[in-house]
Amino acid sequence: MPSRMRLVGYRPDQPVGDPFTVTGFSGAGFPEQATLRELVTPAQPYLAGAGMVRGDQQRQHSYWLRYLRRLGGPTGPKRVCVDLLVRFTTFDYVVADIGPGPLPSRQHALARFPCWGVTDLSVSPHAVGGGRNPFNKFNEVGALVFSARLETGHGTVPAVRIGYRVHHEPTVVDGVLLTPAHDEVGSFLVHSDGLFEAADQSLATRTHFLVTPVNAGVHDRPWVPPHAARRPGGTRPAWHATGLAAPPTAPAGVRLTPYTDDTAVVTGFQGLDGPETLAVRDAAGRARTAMLDAVAPEPGALLLTYQAGYADPGRAGPVRLLLGLRFAVHRYLVAPAGVERGGVERPPEDGDVDVDAYYGDDPTTNREAWPVLWHRGRRHPGLRQVALLVAGADGGPGRGGPDPVRNGTGSRIRLALTPEWEPGDDDHAPELRVRWRASHSDDSSPVEGRLAFRVDEAGRPTLTPLDEESRRHFTVTG
Repeated sequence: MPSRMRLVGYRPDQPVGDPFTVTGFSGAGFPEQATLRELVTPAQPYLAGAGMVRGDQQRQHSYWLRYLRRLGGPTGPKRVCVDLLVRFTTFDYVVADIGPGPLPSRQHALARFPCWGVTDLSVSPHAVGGGRNPFNKFNEVGALVFSARLETGHGTVPAVRIGYRVHHEPTVVDGVLLTPAHDEVGSFLVHSDGLFEAADQSLATRTHFLVTPVNAGVHDRPWVPPHAARRPGGTRPAWHATGLAAPPTAPAGVRLTPYTDDTAVVTGFQGLDGPETLAVRDAAGRARTAMLDAVAPEPGALLLTYQAGYADPGRAGPVRLLLGLRFAVHRYLVAPAGVERGGVERPPEDGDVDVDAYYGDDPTTNREAWPVLWHRGRRHPGLRQVALLVAGADGGPGRGGPDPVRNGTGSRIRLALTPEWEPGDDDHAPELRVRWRASHSDDSSPVEGRLAFRVDEAGRPTLTPLDEESRRHFTVTG
């Protein structure tokens, strides 16, 4: 039965660029409430009308999309090249109200067809190279326009179809026609398991577009039993800290990992875990211990571009290194008073400790009631399994994309990336920082700087340059 759902939140952007313009969009996605009939095709008749609402699980995804048109074939000079970023979040649906009825039957049905949706879908120009405008060629007049719609017919669950329409005006120089007018339409599919792909394997789409996974994270739509799912109003409370501090220890488990070829030596790292505990304090001065929650990690990735060779940051230098940062984000849970890592203190007998802050003889066994740590309006991230390597290594971000190492200088470049933990204080939260140092064989003065792992205003992880050299040489995509 065709889905009656409609795409919600879709907002077309203003055209960007001149004389070749690109029009993207943002905010598109599935509605947060639907019936099982709209999410699963076909649905069992006795369950088709069951109400479904957004649950507690979500994953973030991003893909680097490049539109490239050349003159006279695949090896000809570039006419138009546009770098874009496709971002979206996938989330799970849960039964709105378990209520009476055959719960085992519902569980069996939903286990066979786990329901997930897509939200916050956007397509926008994004400079992947160091400081470059995403339109790195302006040789033709035209327009590239993206749109989106919700549709069924892809397995058993709906998908979002991103359509594109491109038009190129003819290029005439001194009365000579260099390139004829060109019109093309095509589409991509965004699936609720995180996959983004060219629709129908279109030859034209695969010829002119290159899809490179950044934070792909394709999953199997993990299912939560109805009785265990968290529904709106049932999420954990937040504990807002004004001060955070981590133990001043060296990064745990880190392994330096070199990459070497004829033109570059890149020393990255992998196996890095963040602190297990934090000392936290709120506005009332109450001190607590926050513990990393090892359950339900959120895999993530970023693409990092190092660029060098030209003094002008707007030009693509002869050195470009693509690096992939992979990590798993965990939340911190704030323990009740008297609970510290490695032991539990009994509350005083006179009852000074609040009842709701203590849970029996061993409060560590009842973490379901512990609040999530927030700091300055954002959930504070815990990190595990952090790796920063040459793009595409071990199947990481950037696989299948452009060559990760490009060096046209004729001399070998060396780039070393070293992690370090900033312990934090009342003014700054603990954070992962990456110290980098680059040197060229023909340059006696190496350059260096630092990057910080942070969460932006939208709640997405990012790497923030902390100095002018880092801003000049690095661009983050994700």
